[in-house]
Amino acid sequence: MFVSVYHTKINLDRYIVRNTQGIVSDWNENLSEAKEKSRALYLDKDCFIGMQNNENRYGYLNNENISDIISVNYEGKTLEELSEADMESLLQIRSDKINENLMMDSKNNYTDTEIARFMDKAGDLSVISMGYSEGWKVLAENMGGFGILLNIVITVLILPLFGRDSGVQMEELVRSARFGQKRLNLSRILSAYLAATVLYFASMMIYFNILMMPFGFEGGNQPIQSNARVFFSLYHITYLQQFMINLLVGYLGLIFMVSAALMVTIILKNLLASASLIAIFYIMLIVIDQLYVYEINHWFANFMPVHMTEFWHFYTGNELYRIWGRSIPCLNWSIIVSLILSAIFLAIGILVLLRDKICRIYLKKGSDV
Repeated sequence: MFVSVYHTKINLDRYIVRNTQGIVSDWNENLSEAKEKSRALYLDKDCFIGMQNNENRYGYLNNENISDIISVNYEGKTLEELSEADMESLLQIRSDKINENLMMDSKNNYTDTEIARFMDKAGDLSVISMGYSEGWKVLAENMGGFGILLNIVITVLILPLFGRDSGVQMEELVRSARFGQKRLNLSRILSAYLAATVLYFASMMIYFNILMMPFGFEGGNQPIQSNARVFFSLYHITYLQQFMINLLVGYLGLIFMVSAALMVTIILKNLLASASLIAIFYIMLIVIDQLYVYEINHWFANFMPVHMTEFWHFYTGNELYRIWGRSIPCLNWSIIVSLILSAIFLAIGILVLLRDKICRIYLKKGSDV
């Protein structure tokens, strides 16, 4: 709740217009004006001409959003520099830029078939609605950082489930019970996943409601291309759909870390050592995420929770994996590989528990003999 309120405050400050004398208009005035003047607003020739004739026709905030899109689509041009031909060719110019970027991408080395498939998707977008959706834009920008924080906190909370404290020495008591060890291990594993799931979704819902409340919940049905940051995205989805995808990807990143933490604590059987190893792993992932080396990201970081919660690259990177002759989008393959790794980590942890149980049985029989 504290982080949610803090994020909300710093984001609302971005919508306050100031000059040398002080505040000209506060965030509430700007958001209300944008909400009122963006009804039935579409990014087309009529919109551009209307803005040229009356600079304040759609309000300050809508003008800023449209100007940002004009800048990225027309190579830094301003609204006043656009000709009527430019205005009429908005989506065609967008498609041409997408095609140019695909052709020049030397890292992915797209085939003609892959480029043709991408261009078909680019051509599917026939109109861009610019309805009010500021809350959803802010949510998309900040959700990743909050997801990483949740991931770290929840991982720390579940470490004591198998990380033993040598000073308490309760493991010996548990082993003395006939069925205690087996049932306790199962309960610990289920508790880890259940607690992580409840904490994740409850925290995300708190974050969602607190962050969205001052902005309003309108705009979930608007296309994500109305945001200049993902204007060239080939995912023709709404902000609500984007939020659901991000929520799922963040959750799968958490499941990955829960499985990894269980495996590490089961193997090491020491709370401090396990916590240290998990901390080093997180630091390594954060450093890799900041460096951005394509090969490392492509073959490693894309399946790790830190880079997975940097959601933007899924929608704008057009990264592909060629698996058994098929081209699979980065988003889909990251989900698949992350789930597989999570299952492997859990299986290793369970096998270690079974091995320890078998060893104790043989040791007990040996001592009886």
